[in-house]
Amino acid sequence: MSKLPQSREAVVLLLLVALIAVIGLINPSFWEPKSLLSMLNTSLILILLATGEMFVILTRGIDVSVGAMMGLAAVVLGLALNAGVPLWLAIVLTLLVGFVLGAINGVGVAFVRIPPIIMTLGALGVYRGMMLILTGGSWIETIPQSIKTLAGMKVFEVSVFAIATLLIVLLTTLLLRRIRQARYFYYVGDNEDGAFMLGIPVRPTQAVAYALSGLFAGVAAVIFVGQIGFVPMQTGYGQELNAIAAGVLGGINLSGGVGSPVSALIGGLFLTVINSALVFLKVPAFWNNAIAGAILLIVVLIDFRVRVAVEMRQRQQRANVRRETSAAIQPSFTPEESR
Repeated sequence: MSKLPQSREAVVLLLLVALIAVIGLINPSFWEPKSLLSMLNTSLILILLATGEMFVILTRGIDVSVGAMMGLAAVVLGLALNAGVPLWLAIVLTLLVGFVLGAINGVGVAFVRIPPIIMTLGALGVYRGMMLILTGGSWIETIPQSIKTLAGMKVFEVSVFAIATLLIVLLTTLLLRRIRQARYFYYVGDNEDGAFMLGIPVRPTQAVAYALSGLFAGVAAVIFVGQIGFVPMQTGYGQELNAIAAGVLGGINLSGGVGSPVSALIGGLFLTVINSALVFLKVPAFWNNAIAGAILLIVVLIDFRVRVAVEMRQRQQRANVRRETSAAIQPSFTPEESR
């Protein structure tokens, strides 16, 4: 199960490097450290949302409410800061709100047995409505300087938010590989019935996956508010589709059981670089979605061909082993000779 996702990640990573190289040859300013760091900072929200979505997809689910959860969490953060709540406490509250919103989705899907697309689509509408209720339909335009100061902090010219995001991805990857219970997400998505027969808590695992999706949406909300400095009512609109696309592009399988935080990282970077490249190439903005979609289809097609080739090679190797084993156990003498 580990080799195939690595092939998708390798393909997308090579294409990402090639894309950066080609655009840099056309417009050398694309290679400047300032431009690369700007693209990294722009990709942080998408990377976090895709990582949270990864947990849900691993269990063979789908969450189309991640953008709405991020928007509602951002509203809570803005209101809390404007109410005089200390920054650290407001951030904790935001993360808790995201976790609870995701847990609500998880309970609905795992225990009430509402289909994931129906549950999260309904939650999307509810969470968007709550944003309007809490803000009265207006933007939160004034945010205390504390969150902006945090967003502006840098270490060797790299923003604290970027470092934190990369550390989160690294830590999540290590936990998924090292902790046995974290592997339950893969087992449930790969074979739910088989996981149940092995004694794995299938429904709690599914519920936790959605709760983690909400938690990562809360982290994305903190970064969003810090970077932009206000909370528009459009916060998070369309991000759910981008998060799913980034995950699939990076190697997360919609059929469940395959993927990693690295997949979300690479996919998020790739989509961000595409959008930035179109700006550097002065391509009209209305072409962005069409070009990004076409590149996504090309990458998926290349990955499909790679997977087919790998599987054919594996089948051939297994057939060769069977033939060699069969030849080795054949008797070296005939029945007549034994008499």
